[in-house]
Amino acid sequence: MQNCRFGRAFFKRVEGECTLKGRLSNKFNLVIRDYELTPKTTVVVGVSTGVDSMVLLTLLENLPRSKRPQIVIAHVNHKLRKQSEEEQAFIEAYAKEHHLKLEIEVWPVAKHPKTGIENAARKVRYNFFTRIAKQTGARFLFTAHHADDQAETFLLKLVRGGSLQQLKGIGARQLTEQTQIQRPLLNFSKIQIREFATLNHVKWYEDQTNADQNLARNRMRQEIVPRLKQENPQLLAHIQSYENQLQILMRATRQHAQELVQQLIEKDGFKTTLFLKFSLEWQDLVLQEIATKKLGAGQLTDAQRYEILQLLHNKQKPTGNIQISHQLVFMKNYQQFGFYLANELQKKSLETPDSMLKLNQWHEISGYGKVGVFEADELPQNLLDTSQVMKLSENQIEEPFSVEKSSPDENLRLKAGGHKVVRRVLMDAKVPIAQRESWPVLVDANHQPIWLLGIRKSWLKEPFDDQQKPYFIIWKTNNLEELN
Repeated sequence: MQNCRFGRAFFKRVEGECTLKGRLSNKFNLVIRDYELTPKTTVVVGVSTGVDSMVLLTLLENLPRSKRPQIVIAHVNHKLRKQSEEEQAFIEAYAKEHHLKLEIEVWPVAKHPKTGIENAARKVRYNFFTRIAKQTGARFLFTAHHADDQAETFLLKLVRGGSLQQLKGIGARQLTEQTQIQRPLLNFSKIQIREFATLNHVKWYEDQTNADQNLARNRMRQEIVPRLKQENPQLLAHIQSYENQLQILMRATRQHAQELVQQLIEKDGFKTTLFLKFSLEWQDLVLQEIATKKLGAGQLTDAQRYEILQLLHNKQKPTGNIQISHQLVFMKNYQQFGFYLANELQKKSLETPDSMLKLNQWHEISGYGKVGVFEADELPQNLLDTSQVMKLSENQIEEPFSVEKSSPDENLRLKAGGHKVVRRVLMDAKVPIAQRESWPVLVDANHQPIWLLGIRKSWLKEPFDDQQKPYFIIWKTNNLEELN
């Protein structure tokens, strides 16, 4: 501080250097203030020994004592360059000299894949960072990504295409439940970082792979971004501004989409009728939110999304399936829709823990509705909501009644005296394939089908006798359309 103060009077060059040093450090201290660091806070710092990570490490070490955290250096020797061993030795010596904890991961050449080396290396790094963060109880993982990295990432994603959500650049995210990834240098350019390193005599190693023109990021870094900076020197600031605006818009949009999804949720899926009341724009966004939770971000293609929306809007097709992947199926089932695992649909069966009906009581059938056999003077007061009623006389009843899973080969008696198999009745009613083997059927004491509930009644042997005591079977649906 004394040299800087006197340098202002005697040496303009020294004055400029001192101003630059102070400006960058002060700006970094303002950024780091938001993290509320204390000497009790543990942070893991990803250090490659390149100029960016060494400057980040230096700035953290130079924080005021009251703000300086416990620093754990995390270094990965990828074994990708000849100087990898030298870099590892350097960071080991640095950590010892500066009394910093150091963790090292070595990625053996034998484990290097023949293709996709960059993605594989990144996976190794972040698996290592995750392990160290958990071991040390770190609150943050700091990486040295800067404004130029942000611009390169943004432009690469723009060139490659994809969903708007994927256009997000580099930002904060969770590494573990207790550790957040933060990038304190995002507001600094590569030039600023290099100048700071030079003025502060920070030693670093150049990554020789940065000159490899076979890598798209290097071409973007060395050719495209410099030309864009010539067009507008404020390029980095503008891209960061766009990123911030995009993040705010996407967070707000997703929050509202999640609120709408909550309104749609029911036991086994989502409410079709309510979904179709949303505007077309919100239908699209809500569908994307549902798909993201079930499939993961960006896994539903534009073509699949369009096909699903077409099915949901098609009133002439109350049911339908769309194969999303070999494991996942989208299903519209009258007033309900959702994404389901194919094997779940195949195994889905009727839940009837107490299959025998008790007189004058409702019997719940999970996922379908409820059924009851009532004497005339015990009928529920509100019959306006009943979907269907079957009136029987005492001579037609063989008690007790039960609810079972229908058998596809079971026969329903026709008025003319013939029979029709349950499989064909369900097909004609356009019941989804996954539910055809579990559709509920009401049977009498002899297990003779009385009513394929909600779909078709069997013609009984004995005629109705209005001189005998009447009984009423009442079927109330659970989001199922009346089918007969």
